[in-house]
Amino acid sequence: MIDRPAWAEVDLSAVTRNVGYLKSLMSPGARLCAVVKADGYGHGAAAVSRAARTGGADRLAVAFAEEGIELRRQGITAPILILGYTGPEGARRAVGWGLDVTVLSADNARLVSDAAVSLGRKARVHLKVDTGMSRLGISPAEAPSAALEIAGLPGLELEGIFSHFAASDAADPVFAREQLGIFRAILERVESKGLRVPIRHMANSAGLLFLPEARLDMARPGISVYGLRASTEKESLLNLEPAMALRARVVQVRTVPAGTTVSYGRTFRAVRPTRLAVLPLGYADGVFRALSNRGSVGFASGRAPIAGRVCMDQCMVDVTDLPPVREGDVATFFGPGGPSAGEVADLLGTIDYEITCAVNKRVPRIYKEEESQT
Repeated sequence: MIDRPAWAEVDLSAVTRNVGYLKSLMSPGARLCAVVKADGYGHGAAAVSRAARTGGADRLAVAFAEEGIELRRQGITAPILILGYTGPEGARRAVGWGLDVTVLSADNARLVSDAAVSLGRKARVHLKVDTGMSRLGISPAEAPSAALEIAGLPGLELEGIFSHFAASDAADPVFAREQLGIFRAILERVESKGLRVPIRHMANSAGLLFLPEARLDMARPGISVYGLRASTEKESLLNLEPAMALRARVVQVRTVPAGTTVSYGRTFRAVRPTRLAVLPLGYADGVFRALSNRGSVGFASGRAPIAGRVCMDQCMVDVTDLPPVREGDVATFFGPGGPSAGEVADLLGTIDYEITCAVNKRVPRIYKEEESQT
């Protein structure tokens, strides 16, 4: 990778500051669980986990057991909650590596109980309730009785109960508040049966930022940890900083005559003598092919449009209107110095999450101001 002049630059101090700000929104004693699934939304899960812990994150969350196990292998000792489904084999591995497990029913919890008993361990579980996302979770009607049953299973500690918002990022908060009302009613029914679950949580990034009443005992911010938009309908970046920039150095500059076509399909035709800079990043790296003839990159001297189709490993940009761009100059595809991840996402009709998650692992991550707390 040393010979390939392209990289994703991750400012870990921005992650630390973002988490610190998010934690400041919580009530004293409430927990913050930083979501680091999908390799830390493309930023690098282990490095982000350490930076988030430095910023005040009490816990971490991943999508499935293998992601949590990899963090343990990287020396991360903080509590880690698996947010997704965990089956029989995954349960045994999760318990063995000291991960907290989301359960979706009493039957699902028995798998974790069996694993804990067989390993001679105590496993912490969180019951997920579906209050309107229509994704994973037990129904509100079944949740109270399931919680009681799970709390009585051997080898288990029912540490948490939670749900997930479907539209906390919407300008209209009505549905989010309906979900929160359903969740609160479930909690009341559970407590009326004599069971007080210690950690009740529902707020994702948008819930944490826009619905103070949803912060409860713990919040689970994801996208805000990375300084990206939690909503396209509400301002969510006032106190947050983007942590990632995708950059590459120019590897060749050439001037082509008017009439020359560029890249596959000849979709760009020079209407004048045109100066082209070749950049060693393409759609296999996370520069979407849909940016062909639409996107732009940032140089120190200004923006340059992508010329022709983005290739698998390279793309070309038209630098004719900029002060001379030379081989070795740095171009920014998104992040400070170029378009924001949100600008690229809007151009593609997608969300900020997809922009950073798409940056392939073959693109080296370069970390700034990495901290060592675990």
